Amino acid sequence: MSSADAVAARMPAWRAWLQLARVSNTPTVVSNAVAGAVLVSTTARTGTVVLVAVAMVLFYTAGMVLNDLADAEIDRRERPERPIPSGAVSPAAAVAVVGCLIAAGLTLLAGEGLEPFLAGVGLVALIVLYDAWHKGNPFSPVMMAGCRALVYVVAGLAVADSLPGELWGAAALLFVYVVGLTQVAKAESGGILSRWPVVAVLAPIVYWAIMLPSAWSVLLLAAFAGWLAWVLRLLFVRRMIGPAVGGLIAGIALFDALAVASVEGSAAAVAVCLAAFVATIALQTKIAGT
Repeated sequence: MSSADAVAARMPAWRAWLQLARVSNTPTVVSNAVAGAVLVSTTARTGTVVLVAVAMVLFYTAGMVLNDLADAEIDRRERPERPIPSGAVSPAAAVAVVGCLIAAGLTLLAGEGLEPFLAGVGLVALIVLYDAWHKGNPFSPVMMAGCRALVYVVAGLAVADSLPGELWGAAALLFVYVVGLTQVAKAESGGILSRWPVVAVLAPIVYWAIMLPSAWSVLLLAAFAGWLAWVLRLLFVRRMIGPAVGGLIAGIALFDALAVASVEGSAAAVAVCLAAFVATIALQTKIAGT
């Protein structure tokens, strides 16, 4: 019995699917949807925000499964313990799940109007393009960042017909942050770790220092800055690239909390984003986020 067969034999099916979906990072998609909606309307209907968040989680999960399908041959050589190459999840089942998740997400968005539906179609197209063409592609960080920024756009269009400058500014900054994060993640699989991504992940500190409207929201900014300082220490002092990438992913939820605070969104919306941050860190101790 090969090592991959041994992994498949002892890995429960439910855990294989959670690992395949990288479920530990899912809370940050929820916080993205909350922030995108609140940036457009601080009185957005809870039901609409929940529906969009569910749709975004479905798309995210489909993208993660599709990513492993696209990388199956490489994983057979380099990471045979992954769910698909180990045999814990069959390719046919994975393909079926991807199709169902995308269809369900688009159906939910269609109920919210033409604009969010079309934005959702664009997001799905970019997810598929990224998964099909991220290996060896120098523009893959840009594509990944575009996926995250589009979550803001989809959520915003679900609650209003037009998008304000606050959303575009936050989406652009999230784009920059995720470009830096994704470039750091490339080093985990043998890429060159350079210093410029640090500028990208630290850019939100400067932006939010200017934009935050209230004194109490400075506490959020301090928490975000402190978290990034700890993550960068992992990265450059301890050379722990995997945990650092996981920490940067969790930091997306703190970014979302700052976005909500920047338009004086409700304490409940901020709390959801902070809960997403805590949940991501907790889940990453059980299921690897990268």
